[in-house]
Amino acid sequence: MRRPWIGAALVALLLTSCGGGGEVRSLTFVSYGKGAYQEGQEKAFLEPFRKQSGVRVTLDGPSDNAKLRAMVGAGRVTWDVVDTDAFMAREHCGTLLEKIDVGDLEGSFPPGTLSDCGVPTALFGLMLMYNGNTYGADPPTSLADFFDPAKFPGKRVIYAKDPAIGQLEAALLADGVPPDGLYPLDVDRALKVYDRVRHDLTLAQTYGQQQQAMVDDQADMALVVSARAYSTLKAGGTQWQRVRTKVPVTWDVLVVPKGSRNKDLAQELIRFASRPEPGARFAELSGAGAANTGAAPELNDVQRRIDVLGADHAEDRVFIDADWWTANYSEVVRAWTAWQTS
Repeated sequence: MRRPWIGAALVALLLTSCGGGGEVRSLTFVSYGKGAYQEGQEKAFLEPFRKQSGVRVTLDGPSDNAKLRAMVGAGRVTWDVVDTDAFMAREHCGTLLEKIDVGDLEGSFPPGTLSDCGVPTALFGLMLMYNGNTYGADPPTSLADFFDPAKFPGKRVIYAKDPAIGQLEAALLADGVPPDGLYPLDVDRALKVYDRVRHDLTLAQTYGQQQQAMVDDQADMALVVSARAYSTLKAGGTQWQRVRTKVPVTWDVLVVPKGSRNKDLAQELIRFASRPEPGARFAELSGAGAANTGAAPELNDVQRRIDVLGADHAEDRVFIDADWWTANYSEVVRAWTAWQTS
């Protein structure tokens, strides 16, 4: 049985923070709302932290960067730990967000994922999947097949609201760009690759829409993040199969808003959640990948079917360049949105 870690520093902090009157300290943890992802955080991170520390941790949400900015700007910060994107942590470090000391965890994450104000909490791989009811014994075998409607006719579905989850990287990889030559991204070239399947492409504006299209046989191929692939199979979309290809990998981070009245305790919660054992438990529950490279989740049969983040698939993973995306995100979003509406 796994025993959630609690460090001596946390014990000392809690003893001093409770004060002579036995005051109970509290934190507000912000995530994305009901679903396997947040439920996994609750059971893997928050419940054991509450139990061992005595800290009252309240869940709030959904995570919202604009709301976080407004709180900090008004000097009325009620959030202590927030799950958000890696770009937010890089762009607003020291202004909207506090720097985080991860202590001995500094070397515990994939290279390039940890930043001064953002600690990786979950990995997501954008994988190619196909509908077995459509292609039978002659399925697609490469990313290039997703963009080849002549060889593989059928409807495609992607999550189109945010271009920073690997869609452009997938298009360029499919077009022959090597992983070490992706950046700076040739956005125009990537969009031209998508032009090849424009008439067969469903642009889902929520992950839920994409998942439902897959479950209901309204699509034949999909580029889908690993956590949603897991949810699709659990929801009955067992006809969907993964193609082993290069997989763009993105990640979420935990941050502490500037001005949190509980920033020291918030950092302790983040360090607790970032240890291998809580990370492994979170991966088992949510279908997302554990951010700590030392985590060893025990995957169930469904998770093994779509695993792209385990040790056996290290050579397939292509981590996005978060620094490039931080500098270019707004410009890329404008180009991506204009392409969708043109």
